[in-house]
Amino acid sequence: MKRPPWLSMQRKTDPELPVVPPIPLGNKSNGEFFWQQTPRERRIQDLILRTADEQSRRLGMDRRQFLASALGMATSLWAINLVSGCGSDDGGFDVGPNPIECDTSVFMGEEFILDLQTHHIEDAETWMERHPMGTYYGDAFARAITFYDCTPRDAHCIGPSQYLNEIFLNSQTTVAVLSGFPSNICDDATLCTNLNSNEGMVYWRDVFNGAAGGSQRMVQHCQVAPNDRWDLQQAMMERIRAEYGNHGWKCYPPWGPQGNGWWLDDEAIGIPLIEKCIELGEPLLCIHKGFPLGNFSVEHSHPRDVGPVAVRYPEVDFIVYHSAYELGYREGPYNPEGGGVDRLIRTVEDHGLKGKNVYAEMGSAWVLSMGDAEVAQHYIGKLLKHLGEDNVVWGSECLWFGSPQPQIEAFRALRISEEFQELYGYPALTDEIKAKIFGLTGARLYGIDPDAVRCTLDTDGLELARRQLDGELGSRRWAFQEPFGPRTRREFAKLQRWREFLGKPA
Repeated sequence: MKRPPWLSMQRKTDPELPVVPPIPLGNKSNGEFFWQQTPRERRIQDLILRTADEQSRRLGMDRRQFLASALGMATSLWAINLVSGCGSDDGGFDVGPNPIECDTSVFMGEEFILDLQTHHIEDAETWMERHPMGTYYGDAFARAITFYDCTPRDAHCIGPSQYLNEIFLNSQTTVAVLSGFPSNICDDATLCTNLNSNEGMVYWRDVFNGAAGGSQRMVQHCQVAPNDRWDLQQAMMERIRAEYGNHGWKCYPPWGPQGNGWWLDDEAIGIPLIEKCIELGEPLLCIHKGFPLGNFSVEHSHPRDVGPVAVRYPEVDFIVYHSAYELGYREGPYNPEGGGVDRLIRTVEDHGLKGKNVYAEMGSAWVLSMGDAEVAQHYIGKLLKHLGEDNVVWGSECLWFGSPQPQIEAFRALRISEEFQELYGYPALTDEIKAKIFGLTGARLYGIDPDAVRCTLDTDGLELARRQLDGELGSRRWAFQEPFGPRTRREFAKLQRWREFLGKPA
Protein backbone atom coordinates (compact mmCIF):
# COMPACT_ATOMS: atom_id res chain seq x y z
CA MET A 1 0.00 0.00 0.00
CA LYS A 2 1.26 3.47 -0.85
CA ARG A 3 2.35 5.38 2.23
CA PRO A 4 -0.18 8.18 2.97
CA PRO A 5 1.48 11.58 2.47
CA TRP A 6 0.44 12.81 5.90
CA LEU A 7 2.52 10.08 7.58
CA SER A 8 5.70 11.86 6.52
CA MET A 9 4.78 15.17 8.11
CA GLN A 10 6.48 14.38 11.41
CA ARG A 11 3.72 16.31 13.16
CA LYS A 12 2.74 15.31 16.68
CA THR A 13 -0.83 14.27 17.26
CA ASP A 14 -2.88 16.56 19.49
CA PRO A 15 -3.11 14.61 22.78
CA GLU A 16 -6.41 16.34 23.60
CA LEU A 17 -8.20 14.81 20.61
CA PRO A 18 -10.59 12.09 21.80
CA VAL A 19 -10.40 8.61 20.39
CA VAL A 20 -13.86 8.21 18.86
CA PRO A 21 -15.13 7.05 15.47
CA PRO A 22 -15.68 9.80 12.88
CA ILE A 23 -19.42 9.06 12.73
CA PRO A 24 -21.86 9.57 15.65
CA LEU A 25 -22.65 6.14 17.08
CA GLY A 26 -23.37 7.13 20.67
CA ASN A 27 -26.21 8.91 22.43
CA LYS A 28 -27.43 11.92 20.46
CA SER A 29 -30.28 14.38 20.15
CA ASN A 30 -31.50 17.23 17.98
CA GLY A 31 -33.39 18.59 20.99
CA GLU A 32 -36.63 17.00 19.73
CA PHE A 33 -35.76 13.39 20.50
CA PHE A 34 -33.23 11.44 22.52
CA TRP A 35 -31.43 8.54 20.87
CA GLN A 36 -29.94 6.06 23.35
CA GLN A 37 -26.96 4.16 21.97
CA THR A 38 -28.09 0.63 21.16
CA PRO A 39 -26.15 -2.57 21.95
CA ARG A 40 -25.72 -2.95 18.18
CA GLU A 41 -24.12 0.49 17.92
CA ARG A 42 -21.79 -0.35 20.83
CA ARG A 43 -20.70 -3.46 18.92
CA ILE A 44 -19.99 -1.37 15.84
CA GLN A 45 -18.09 1.24 17.83
CA ASP A 46 -15.98 -1.40 19.61
CA LEU A 47 -15.20 -3.05 16.26
CA ILE A 48 -14.13 0.27 14.76
CA LEU A 49 -11.83 1.09 17.67
CA ARG A 50 -10.28 -2.41 17.77
CA THR A 51 -9.66 -2.34 14.04
CA ALA A 52 -8.27 1.18 14.20
CA ASP A 53 -5.89 0.11 16.95
CA GLU A 54 -4.66 -2.90 14.98
CA GLN A 55 -4.29 -1.10 11.67
CA SER A 56 -2.71 2.03 13.08
CA ARG A 57 -0.03 -0.08 14.76
CA ARG A 58 0.58 -1.97 11.52
CA LEU A 59 0.92 1.32 9.63
CA GLY A 60 3.14 2.84 12.31
CA MET A 61 0.82 5.70 13.17
CA ASP A 62 -1.19 6.98 16.09
CA ARG A 63 -4.75 5.70 16.45
CA ARG A 64 -6.06 9.27 16.52
CA GLN A 65 -4.37 9.95 13.21
CA PHE A 66 -5.87 6.80 11.77
CA LEU A 67 -9.39 7.65 12.88
CA ALA A 68 -9.01 11.19 11.55
CA SER A 69 -7.92 9.95 8.15
CA ALA A 70 -10.14 8.80 5.30
CA LEU A 71 -9.14 5.27 6.35
CA GLY A 72 -10.88 5.93 9.66
CA MET A 73 -14.10 6.74 7.81
CA ALA A 74 -13.67 3.67 5.60
CA THR A 75 -13.16 1.48 8.67
CA SER A 76 -16.26 2.93 10.33
CA LEU A 77 -18.51 2.28 7.33
CA TRP A 78 -16.96 -1.17 6.84
CA ALA A 79 -17.88 -2.04 10.43
CA ILE A 80 -21.46 -0.85 9.85
CA ASN A 81 -21.65 -3.03 6.74
CA LEU A 82 -20.29 -6.04 8.60
CA VAL A 83 -22.67 -5.80 11.56
CA SER A 84 -25.56 -5.07 9.16
CA GLY A 85 -24.82 -8.26 7.24
CA CYS A 86 -23.88 -6.46 4.03
CA GLY A 87 -21.02 -8.08 2.13
CA SER A 88 -18.75 -6.38 -0.36
CA ASP A 89 -21.28 -6.84 -3.18
CA ASP A 90 -24.49 -6.51 -1.16
CA GLY A 91 -25.05 -2.77 -1.10
CA GLY A 92 -24.55 -0.57 1.90
CA PHE A 93 -21.41 1.55 1.96
CA ASP A 94 -18.96 1.20 -0.91
CA VAL A 95 -15.75 0.61 1.05
CA GLY A 96 -14.96 -2.96 -0.02
CA PRO A 97 -14.15 -6.03 2.11
CA ASN A 98 -10.91 -4.52 3.46
CA PRO A 99 -11.15 -0.87 4.57
CA ILE A 100 -7.37 -0.44 4.43
CA GLU A 101 -7.54 -1.05 0.70
CA CYS A 102 -10.59 1.16 0.19
CA ASP A 103 -10.50 3.67 -2.64
CA THR A 104 -11.03 6.71 -0.41
CA SER A 105 -12.02 8.84 -3.38
CA VAL A 106 -15.52 7.49 -2.67
CA PHE A 107 -15.71 10.13 0.08
CA MET A 108 -14.69 12.97 -2.21
CA GLY A 109 -16.89 15.07 -4.44
CA GLU A 110 -17.48 18.48 -5.94
CA GLU A 111 -21.27 18.53 -5.68
CA PHE A 112 -23.28 21.65 -5.02
CA ILE A 113 -24.51 20.99 -1.46
CA LEU A 114 -27.51 22.92 -0.18
CA ASP A 115 -28.25 22.04 3.45
CA LEU A 116 -31.94 22.74 3.95
CA GLN A 117 -31.91 22.42 7.74
CA THR A 118 -29.32 24.10 9.95
CA HIS A 119 -29.62 25.82 13.34
CA HIS A 120 -27.68 27.92 15.78
CA ILE A 121 -28.44 29.99 18.89
CA GLU A 122 -28.02 33.74 18.63
CA ASP A 123 -25.26 35.23 20.77
CA ALA A 124 -26.20 37.48 23.69
CA GLU A 125 -24.47 40.65 22.50
CA THR A 126 -26.15 40.70 19.11
CA TRP A 127 -29.55 39.74 20.55
CA MET A 128 -29.44 42.50 23.18
CA GLU A 129 -28.60 45.13 20.58
CA ARG A 130 -31.99 44.52 18.98
CA HIS A 131 -33.93 43.76 22.19
CA PRO A 132 -32.37 46.08 24.80
CA MET A 133 -35.31 45.71 27.23
CA GLY A 134 -35.80 42.00 26.65
CA THR A 135 -34.64 38.87 28.47
CA TYR A 136 -32.01 36.80 26.71
CA TYR A 137 -32.59 33.05 27.07
CA GLY A 138 -29.76 31.65 24.93
CA ASP A 139 -27.18 31.09 27.67
CA ALA A 140 -29.72 29.49 29.98
CA PHE A 141 -30.87 27.25 27.13
CA ALA A 142 -27.28 26.17 26.46
CA ARG A 143 -26.68 25.53 30.16
CA ALA A 144 -29.72 23.25 30.16
CA ILE A 145 -27.53 20.75 28.36
CA THR A 146 -23.88 19.72 28.57
CA PHE A 147 -22.20 20.39 25.25
CA TYR A 148 -19.01 18.74 24.17
CA ASP A 149 -15.78 20.73 24.65
CA CYS A 150 -17.62 23.84 25.77
CA THR A 151 -16.38 25.87 28.74
CA PRO A 152 -18.15 27.85 29.99
CA ARG A 153 -21.41 26.40 28.73
CA ASP A 154 -22.98 29.41 27.09
CA ALA A 155 -24.62 30.14 23.75
CA HIS A 156 -21.25 30.70 22.07
CA CYS A 157 -20.89 26.93 22.11
CA ILE A 158 -23.78 26.61 19.70
CA GLY A 159 -23.68 30.14 18.36
CA PRO A 160 -22.70 31.87 15.11
CA SER A 161 -18.93 31.29 15.40
CA GLN A 162 -19.35 27.56 15.97
CA TYR A 163 -21.90 27.49 13.15
CA LEU A 164 -19.43 29.11 10.77
CA ASN A 165 -16.71 26.70 11.80
CA GLU A 166 -18.73 23.47 11.55
CA ILE A 167 -21.04 24.21 8.61
CA PHE A 168 -18.74 26.13 6.29
CA LEU A 169 -15.16 25.42 7.34
CA ASN A 170 -15.40 21.81 8.55
CA SER A 171 -17.74 20.62 5.82
CA GLN A 172 -18.22 20.96 2.08
CA THR A 173 -21.62 22.64 2.43
CA THR A 174 -22.02 25.24 -0.31
CA VAL A 175 -25.15 27.07 0.86
CA ALA A 176 -27.05 26.63 4.13
CA VAL A 177 -30.64 27.39 5.08
CA LEU A 178 -30.83 28.84 8.59
CA SER A 179 -34.05 27.68 10.24
CA GLY A 180 -35.79 28.70 13.45
CA PHE A 181 -37.72 27.27 16.38
CA PRO A 182 -41.37 27.50 17.47
CA SER A 183 -42.18 30.37 19.81
CA ASN A 184 -45.03 32.51 21.07
CA ILE A 185 -45.59 35.81 19.27
CA CYS A 186 -45.46 39.14 21.10
CA ASP A 187 -47.70 42.15 20.62
CA ASP A 188 -45.11 43.81 18.39
CA ALA A 189 -45.26 40.81 16.00
CA THR A 190 -41.87 39.46 17.02
CA LEU A 191 -41.17 36.02 18.52
CA CYS A 192 -41.06 36.42 22.30
CA THR A 193 -38.81 33.63 23.51
CA ASN A 194 -37.19 32.47 20.29
CA LEU A 195 -33.51 31.65 20.55
CA ASN A 196 -33.00 32.89 17.00
CA SER A 197 -35.75 35.25 15.92
CA ASN A 198 -36.79 35.97 12.35
CA GLU A 199 -34.89 39.25 12.54
CA GLY A 200 -31.93 37.39 13.98
CA MET A 201 -31.88 34.92 11.11
CA VAL A 202 -31.94 37.82 8.65
CA TYR A 203 -29.07 39.48 10.52
CA TRP A 204 -26.86 36.39 10.40
CA ARG A 205 -27.72 35.73 6.78
CA ASP A 206 -26.33 39.16 5.94
CA VAL A 207 -23.28 38.72 8.18
CA PHE A 208 -22.27 35.39 6.65
CA ASN A 209 -22.92 36.48 3.09
CA GLY A 210 -20.97 39.67 3.75
CA ALA A 211 -18.08 37.61 5.07
CA ALA A 212 -18.20 35.69 1.78
CA GLY A 213 -17.64 38.83 -0.24
CA GLY A 214 -21.33 39.36 -0.82
CA SER A 215 -21.81 35.94 -2.43
CA GLN A 216 -24.69 33.74 -1.35
CA ARG A 217 -23.68 31.21 1.30
CA MET A 218 -26.79 31.43 3.47
CA VAL A 219 -30.53 31.94 3.09
CA GLN A 220 -33.06 32.01 5.91
CA HIS A 221 -36.59 30.96 6.72
CA CYS A 222 -39.33 33.02 8.30
CA GLN A 223 -40.78 31.17 11.28
CA VAL A 224 -44.60 31.14 11.44
CA ALA A 225 -47.16 29.67 13.89
CA PRO A 226 -50.63 30.26 12.43
CA ASN A 227 -52.34 28.91 15.56
CA ASP A 228 -50.95 31.73 17.71
CA ARG A 229 -52.73 35.08 17.08
CA TRP A 230 -52.96 34.85 13.30
CA ASP A 231 -53.41 38.61 12.86
CA LEU A 232 -49.96 39.23 14.32
CA GLN A 233 -48.45 36.29 12.44
CA GLN A 234 -49.67 37.73 9.15
CA ALA A 235 -48.21 41.11 10.03
CA MET A 236 -44.86 39.48 10.82
CA MET A 237 -44.87 37.56 7.52
CA GLU A 238 -45.64 40.71 5.55
CA ARG A 239 -42.93 42.71 7.31
CA ILE A 240 -40.18 40.09 6.98
CA ARG A 241 -41.02 39.48 3.33
CA ALA A 242 -41.20 43.17 2.41
CA GLU A 243 -38.24 44.49 4.42
CA TYR A 244 -35.77 41.61 4.27
CA GLY A 245 -36.92 38.83 1.96
CA ASN A 246 -36.89 35.17 2.91
CA HIS A 247 -36.55 31.75 1.32
CA GLY A 248 -39.44 29.64 2.56
CA TRP A 249 -41.67 29.61 5.62
CA LYS A 250 -41.03 27.21 8.52
CA CYS A 251 -43.94 25.87 10.55
CA TYR A 252 -44.44 23.34 13.35
CA PRO A 253 -47.95 21.82 13.17
CA PRO A 254 -47.34 19.82 16.39
CA TRP A 255 -46.68 23.06 18.34
CA GLY A 256 -49.14 25.40 19.98
CA PRO A 257 -49.09 28.02 22.75
CA GLN A 258 -51.33 25.77 24.86
CA GLY A 259 -49.75 22.49 23.73
CA ASN A 260 -52.31 22.22 20.95
CA GLY A 261 -51.25 21.32 17.42
CA TRP A 262 -52.96 22.00 14.10
CA TRP A 263 -53.42 20.49 10.65
CA LEU A 264 -52.36 21.92 7.31
CA ASP A 265 -55.85 21.29 5.92
CA ASP A 266 -57.62 23.04 8.81
CA GLU A 267 -59.77 25.73 7.17
CA ALA A 268 -59.26 28.09 10.11
CA ILE A 269 -55.47 27.66 10.61
CA GLY A 270 -53.52 25.78 7.95
CA ILE A 271 -55.36 26.96 4.83
CA PRO A 272 -54.97 30.70 5.66
CA LEU A 273 -51.23 30.12 6.14
CA ILE A 274 -50.85 28.40 2.77
CA GLU A 275 -52.83 31.09 0.98
CA LYS A 276 -50.76 33.81 2.68
CA CYS A 277 -47.57 32.15 1.39
CA ILE A 278 -49.02 32.31 -2.12
CA GLU A 279 -50.15 35.91 -1.69
CA LEU A 280 -46.66 37.00 -0.58
CA GLY A 281 -45.02 35.36 -3.59
CA GLU A 282 -43.06 32.70 -1.69
CA PRO A 283 -45.07 29.45 -2.07
CA LEU A 284 -42.52 27.27 -0.25
CA LEU A 285 -43.64 25.75 3.05
CA CYS A 286 -41.26 23.72 5.24
CA ILE A 287 -43.21 21.56 7.67
CA HIS A 288 -42.00 19.78 10.80
CA LYS A 289 -43.36 16.22 10.88
CA GLY A 290 -42.21 13.38 13.09
CA PHE A 291 -40.07 13.70 16.26
CA PRO A 292 -42.65 15.19 18.66
CA LEU A 293 -41.10 17.18 21.51
CA GLY A 294 -42.34 16.66 25.04
CA ASN A 295 -44.71 19.61 24.71
CA PHE A 296 -45.69 18.80 21.09
CA SER A 297 -48.89 17.15 19.95
CA VAL A 298 -47.96 13.61 18.88
CA GLU A 299 -51.12 13.42 16.78
CA HIS A 300 -50.17 16.44 14.68
CA SER A 301 -46.70 15.04 14.01
CA HIS A 302 -48.38 12.69 11.53
CA PRO A 303 -48.09 13.74 7.86
CA ARG A 304 -51.60 12.64 6.85
CA ASP A 305 -52.56 16.29 6.09
CA VAL A 306 -49.73 16.81 3.56
CA GLY A 307 -51.37 14.97 0.67
CA PRO A 308 -54.73 16.81 0.75
CA VAL A 309 -53.18 20.29 0.74
CA ALA A 310 -50.56 19.39 -1.89
CA VAL A 311 -53.36 18.34 -4.24
CA ARG A 312 -55.41 21.43 -3.43
CA TYR A 313 -52.44 23.80 -3.93
CA PRO A 314 -50.24 22.43 -6.75
CA GLU A 315 -48.48 25.79 -7.01
CA VAL A 316 -47.06 25.38 -3.47
CA ASP A 317 -44.01 23.22 -2.70
CA PHE A 318 -44.33 21.31 0.58
CA ILE A 319 -41.03 20.18 2.12
CA VAL A 320 -41.62 17.65 4.90
CA TYR A 321 -38.83 18.00 7.43
CA HIS A 322 -37.29 14.82 8.84
CA SER A 323 -39.23 12.85 6.16
CA ALA A 324 -41.74 12.22 9.01
CA TYR A 325 -39.14 9.85 10.55
CA GLU A 326 -40.30 8.22 13.78
CA LEU A 327 -38.26 6.90 16.69
CA GLY A 328 -38.92 3.28 17.49
CA TYR A 329 -39.91 2.40 13.94
CA ARG A 330 -37.22 0.54 12.01
CA GLU A 331 -37.36 1.60 8.36
CA GLY A 332 -37.73 -1.32 6.00
CA PRO A 333 -39.59 -1.94 2.73
CA TYR A 334 -42.65 0.29 2.30
CA ASN A 335 -45.59 -0.87 4.39
CA PRO A 336 -48.87 1.02 3.76
CA GLU A 337 -49.85 0.38 7.38
CA GLY A 338 -46.41 1.22 8.74
CA GLY A 339 -45.08 4.16 10.73
CA GLY A 340 -42.25 6.61 10.21
CA VAL A 341 -41.44 7.49 6.62
CA ASP A 342 -44.10 5.04 5.41
CA ARG A 343 -46.73 7.50 6.64
CA LEU A 344 -45.40 10.19 4.31
CA ILE A 345 -45.22 7.76 1.41
CA ARG A 346 -48.82 6.69 2.04
CA THR A 347 -50.23 10.23 1.81
CA VAL A 348 -48.22 10.77 -1.40
CA GLU A 349 -49.45 7.47 -2.85
CA ASP A 350 -53.07 8.03 -1.82
CA HIS A 351 -53.16 11.40 -3.57
CA GLY A 352 -51.14 10.59 -6.70
CA LEU A 353 -48.32 12.99 -5.83
CA LYS A 354 -45.22 11.09 -6.96
CA GLY A 355 -42.88 13.51 -8.71
CA LYS A 356 -45.07 16.49 -7.85
CA ASN A 357 -44.97 19.06 -5.07
CA VAL A 358 -44.17 17.03 -1.91
CA TYR A 359 -40.51 16.64 -0.87
CA ALA A 360 -38.82 14.59 1.85
CA GLU A 361 -36.06 16.40 3.77
CA MET A 362 -33.37 14.25 5.39
CA GLY A 363 -32.49 16.17 8.57
CA SER A 364 -31.95 13.80 11.54
CA ALA A 365 -33.50 10.95 9.53
CA TRP A 366 -30.23 10.35 7.68
CA VAL A 367 -27.95 10.62 10.71
CA LEU A 368 -30.08 8.00 12.46
CA SER A 369 -30.33 5.76 9.38
CA MET A 370 -26.68 5.73 8.38
CA GLY A 371 -25.65 3.58 11.36
CA ASP A 372 -27.43 0.60 9.76
CA ALA A 373 -26.53 -0.22 6.15
CA GLU A 374 -29.82 -2.04 5.54
CA VAL A 375 -32.00 0.71 7.02
CA ALA A 376 -30.06 3.34 5.05
CA GLN A 377 -30.84 1.57 1.78
CA HIS A 378 -34.53 1.20 2.59
CA TYR A 379 -34.87 4.80 3.80
CA ILE A 380 -33.39 6.31 0.65
CA GLY A 381 -34.61 3.64 -1.75
CA LYS A 382 -38.29 3.83 -0.91
CA LEU A 383 -38.32 7.64 -0.93
CA LEU A 384 -36.80 7.62 -4.41
CA LYS A 385 -39.26 4.96 -5.58
CA HIS A 386 -42.46 6.44 -4.16
CA LEU A 387 -41.79 10.21 -4.10
CA GLY A 388 -39.41 10.40 -7.06
CA GLU A 389 -35.71 11.06 -7.57
CA ASP A 390 -36.45 14.81 -7.83
CA ASN A 391 -38.34 14.88 -4.53
CA VAL A 392 -35.71 14.08 -1.88
CA VAL A 393 -33.62 16.94 -0.47
CA TRP A 394 -30.54 17.17 1.72
CA GLY A 395 -30.58 18.41 5.31
CA SER A 396 -28.25 17.66 8.22
CA GLU A 397 -29.84 19.45 11.22
CA CYS A 398 -26.44 20.65 12.33
CA LEU A 399 -25.17 22.25 14.59
CA TRP A 400 -26.94 19.69 16.77
CA PHE A 401 -24.81 16.88 15.33
CA GLY A 402 -21.56 18.83 14.99
CA SER A 403 -20.16 19.12 11.48
CA PRO A 404 -22.33 17.72 8.65
CA GLN A 405 -19.23 16.34 6.90
CA PRO A 406 -19.54 12.75 8.20
CA GLN A 407 -23.15 12.70 6.99
CA ILE A 408 -22.00 13.99 3.59
CA GLU A 409 -19.23 11.40 3.22
CA ALA A 410 -21.42 8.50 4.34
CA PHE A 411 -24.09 9.45 1.81
CA ARG A 412 -21.50 9.67 -0.97
CA ALA A 413 -20.44 6.11 -0.14
CA LEU A 414 -23.97 4.65 0.04
CA ARG A 415 -25.22 2.33 -2.69
CA ILE A 416 -28.41 0.30 -3.05
CA SER A 417 -27.80 -3.39 -3.70
CA GLU A 418 -28.99 -5.08 -6.87
CA GLU A 419 -30.96 -7.46 -4.66
CA PHE A 420 -32.91 -4.58 -3.12
CA GLN A 421 -33.41 -3.04 -6.54
CA GLU A 422 -34.93 -6.29 -7.81
CA LEU A 423 -36.95 -7.13 -4.69
CA TYR A 424 -38.34 -3.69 -3.91
CA GLY A 425 -38.08 -1.74 -7.15
CA TYR A 426 -35.57 0.75 -5.79
CA PRO A 427 -33.48 2.65 -8.33
CA ALA A 428 -29.70 2.43 -8.36
CA LEU A 429 -28.28 5.27 -6.28
CA THR A 430 -26.20 6.91 -9.00
CA ASP A 431 -23.96 9.95 -8.74
CA GLU A 432 -26.55 11.88 -10.74
CA ILE A 433 -29.30 11.10 -8.22
CA LYS A 434 -26.99 11.93 -5.31
CA ALA A 435 -26.21 15.30 -6.91
CA LYS A 436 -29.94 16.06 -7.11
CA ILE A 437 -30.42 15.14 -3.46
CA PHE A 438 -27.34 17.02 -2.26
CA GLY A 439 -28.41 20.30 -3.80
CA LEU A 440 -29.75 20.52 -7.32
CA THR A 441 -33.37 19.83 -6.35
CA GLY A 442 -33.16 22.19 -3.40
CA ALA A 443 -31.59 24.88 -5.57
CA ARG A 444 -34.58 24.69 -7.91
CA LEU A 445 -37.03 24.95 -5.01
CA TYR A 446 -35.20 27.85 -3.40
CA GLY A 447 -34.42 29.73 -6.59
CA ILE A 448 -30.68 29.44 -6.01
CA ASP A 449 -28.14 29.29 -8.84
CA PRO A 450 -25.91 26.27 -8.13
CA ASP A 451 -23.32 27.52 -10.64
CA ALA A 452 -22.91 30.98 -9.15
CA VAL A 453 -19.43 31.98 -8.00
CA ARG A 454 -19.21 31.88 -4.22
CA CYS A 455 -16.42 33.19 -2.05
CA THR A 456 -14.88 31.39 0.89
CA LEU A 457 -15.98 32.64 4.28
CA ASP A 458 -13.12 34.28 6.18
CA THR A 459 -14.35 35.48 9.55
CA ASP A 460 -12.20 35.91 12.68
CA GLY A 461 -9.28 34.16 10.99
CA LEU A 462 -11.02 30.77 11.02
CA GLU A 463 -10.46 30.09 7.36
CA LEU A 464 -6.80 31.08 7.67
CA ALA A 465 -6.45 28.71 10.61
CA ARG A 466 -8.00 25.95 8.56
CA ARG A 467 -5.55 26.49 5.71
CA GLN A 468 -2.67 26.24 8.16
CA LEU A 469 -3.95 22.85 9.34
CA ASP A 470 -2.64 21.13 6.24
CA GLY A 471 -2.64 17.39 5.81
CA GLU A 472 -5.19 14.72 6.55
CA LEU A 473 -5.44 15.24 10.29
CA GLY A 474 -5.93 18.99 10.08
CA SER A 475 -8.56 18.91 7.38
CA ARG A 476 -10.57 16.19 9.15
CA ARG A 477 -10.61 17.45 12.72
CA TRP A 478 -14.42 17.25 12.53
CA ALA A 479 -13.87 13.50 12.85
CA PHE A 480 -13.45 13.96 16.60
CA GLN A 481 -16.54 16.10 17.06
CA GLU A 482 -19.23 14.53 19.17
CA PRO A 483 -22.83 15.77 18.74
CA PHE A 484 -23.66 19.01 20.53
CA GLY A 485 -27.14 17.97 21.72
CA PRO A 486 -28.07 16.14 24.96
CA ARG A 487 -26.13 12.93 25.51
CA THR A 488 -27.90 11.59 28.60
CA ARG A 489 -31.58 11.17 29.42
CA ARG A 490 -31.14 13.56 32.34
CA GLU A 491 -29.81 16.26 30.01
CA PHE A 492 -32.67 15.66 27.59
CA ALA A 493 -35.26 15.87 30.38
CA LYS A 494 -33.69 19.13 31.54
CA LEU A 495 -33.95 20.50 28.01
CA GLN A 496 -37.63 19.51 27.77
CA ARG A 497 -38.42 21.31 31.03
CA TRP A 498 -36.73 24.37 29.65
CA ARG A 499 -38.64 24.15 26.36
CA GLU A 500 -41.92 23.83 28.25
CA PHE A 501 -41.05 27.03 30.11
CA LEU A 502 -40.36 28.85 26.87
CA GLY A 503 -43.59 27.53 25.39
CA LYS A 504 -45.85 29.09 28.03
CA PRO A 505 -48.11 31.88 26.80
CA ALA A 506 -46.53 35.33 26.99
